[in-house]
Amino acid sequence: MTRRRALLITAGLLALLAMCAGAAVLTDVVHYATGRRGTVTVRSCALDAGSHRPRYECTGTFESSDGTIRREAVRFVESHGDDRGARVPATLNGATVNEVSPASTATGSAVAAAALVGVVALLLVRRGQPRS
Repeated sequence: MTRRRALLITAGLLALLAMCAGAAVLTDVVHYATGRRGTVTVRSCALDAGSHRPRYECTGTFESSDGTIRREAVRFVESHGDDRGARVPATLNGATVNEVSPASTATGSAVAAAALVGVVALLLVRRGQPRS
């Protein structure tokens, strides 16, 4: 494999990483922009045994940040099971409660940005390589 081809393949893989991280971040941003922010107080979480990766189906009580909305027995999905009484950042989008994490949104943004910078850098290096 030539160096030019290796750079191009690496750039493609970085672009795929940027796209995946960016999609995850976009989902959180849409939830933030369109939903009511608040927290869910966890009542219970149960491991979904039919899932390929760890997935917990949880129930709890959603309360908006301004205290105007309170919904009992809401359901939401997590990648880890929280203990009873834990308060989880969430948004209420219509009838759906979505767990959101400012830390994971920031991490996803950083990964997407770094991957995009890597793609541009690799393509610039590839452009300077002589054709073989």
